[in-house]
Amino acid sequence: MKRFSLYAFLLLFTFQTSSRADDIRDFQIEGMSIGDSALDYFSEEEIIKSKRRTFEHKSFYIVSIADSKFITYEGIDFYLKTNDKKYIIYAINGLISYRDRIKECTKKKAEILIELEKSLDKKFYDAGTFPHKLDKSGLSKQIQSVYEFSSGANVRVECYDWTNKMKKKFNVEDNLSIGILSSEIQEWIDNGYQ
Repeated sequence: MKRFSLYAFLLLFTFQTSSRADDIRDFQIEGMSIGDSALDYFSEEEIIKSKRRTFEHKSFYIVSIADSKFITYEGIDFYLKTNDKKYIIYAINGLISYRDRIKECTKKKAEILIELEKSLDKKFYDAGTFPHKLDKSGLSKQIQSVYEFSSGANVRVECYDWTNKMKKKFNVEDNLSIGILSSEIQEWIDNGYQ
């Protein structure tokens, strides 16, 4: 299996082979990939303690972990299926805080996209600025670039510009996120996080 890592600061994208990435499982963030068990990286206690309360009683939930052992990112979010005792990862995001510095975030995002274009097929690319679905006011924004695979899985680079109300409600900050999402997670998001 080809593997490459996304490094937001270093902007290094390395392959074990010279071919382009063609499967969502080819991507890693801090060594973790879609389909891995979170138990390979964290204890069950760490996972449970780090569960975010964003999506109560839904199909998936988010675990947010900030760890000094991370090389590139300040924190990692990963999505797990509710009641899955194997803790299989369905999506993973590497996060870097850009608190109230959204212009700096979009500049770094542009640099990362230049590197990603060398590895991903541009014909399955979409970009734009959208209201975040969690913010009913429509004022929190996602500045998003997405490379989609034929399966519906995708790799995305985003800057999140949250309102102060959302920052308090969900304990979030403006940030840069590099994400790897399985088709199951993308379908769940498209269906309103049900």
